[in-house]
Amino acid sequence: MARVEPIGTATGELAAVAAAGPGLPRSVRLPAEVLRPLLEVRPIRAVAALVSTWGLIVAVIALALWWPHPVTWFLAVLVVGRCQHALAVLMHDAAHYRLFDHRWWNDFVGQWLCARPIASHLLAYRTVHLRHHKYLLTDKDPDLSLSLPFPCGRASWWRKLFRDAVGISALTMRGYLSVDRETGRMRLARGNLLRRWSWSTAWQRLAVAAGIALLFWWGYGWAFLVLWWLPLMTVYQVILRIRGVLEHAAVPDRADPLRNARTILTKNPVARFFLNPHHVAYHLEHHLYPAVPHYNLPRLHRALAASDAFRAALVERGYGPALRSVIGG
Repeated sequence: MARVEPIGTATGELAAVAAAGPGLPRSVRLPAEVLRPLLEVRPIRAVAALVSTWGLIVAVIALALWWPHPVTWFLAVLVVGRCQHALAVLMHDAAHYRLFDHRWWNDFVGQWLCARPIASHLLAYRTVHLRHHKYLLTDKDPDLSLSLPFPCGRASWWRKLFRDAVGISALTMRGYLSVDRETGRMRLARGNLLRRWSWSTAWQRLAVAAGIALLFWWGYGWAFLVLWWLPLMTVYQVILRIRGVLEHAAVPDRADPLRNARTILTKNPVARFFLNPHHVAYHLEHHLYPAVPHYNLPRLHRALAASDAFRAALVERGYGPALRSVIGG
């Protein structure tokens, strides 16, 4: 199995990823002796993140099944949706080859324990996401649509969140629904359903379908629909919207690497639990040094904050101020 070398020594794809996007300002370049330990991939930390996330998923689903009450099921839907977002964050680490230091294990775990459970695909996500880093906030950025409509009015913002909360955004994003921009009418995108199937991934889709079929066979079909599929289509989409918008929307300077991505620091435990699993809110630091794994991002932030130049960086204190900067009256 091929070992992924740390940035600074690799000469292949990973090194290119680290250098992609807007150039790193000389004023915030860290010395090699500071950066080297931050780049270290520690498999035990990845395992701990996976165990904690999946452990919470199993615990809340078990509680809902053991005590079937509207309150427990509602809380389970909220927490599972949050954990699905946490899996997406770990998939993001795998996309940067930062989950495990062996390529095969990194991609296998990233695909089957992170991406597939949330109806995603690691390799497809990696292709799109690395382009996002390379062409950040330019016309070639595949994520540009997330930030273009902002700042927006409150009514527009709440309409977006409503579409997320009722599942419309998920169906549209996955190509199952198409929306007529002039009339606003939605229809089933039958052609997209057929195009989404390919022989190269057919066996993976069949494996997932077989697993779901077994859940129905064992009598847990409704539990799967309510406690996994429902949060994936609703709660997860709302969290993804808020996080995705706050990362790059309404930034002061799209060309300035210190001002075109947003880090959010908060002591609010609820906000941290739902919106900042695995330190994903250190987004500015991630764009400056994409090869730093998630568990080292707080240390990276502290190292960068020691620089006078970093005082100009886009770091928000709390989600309230961050939201007010992207949502108008």
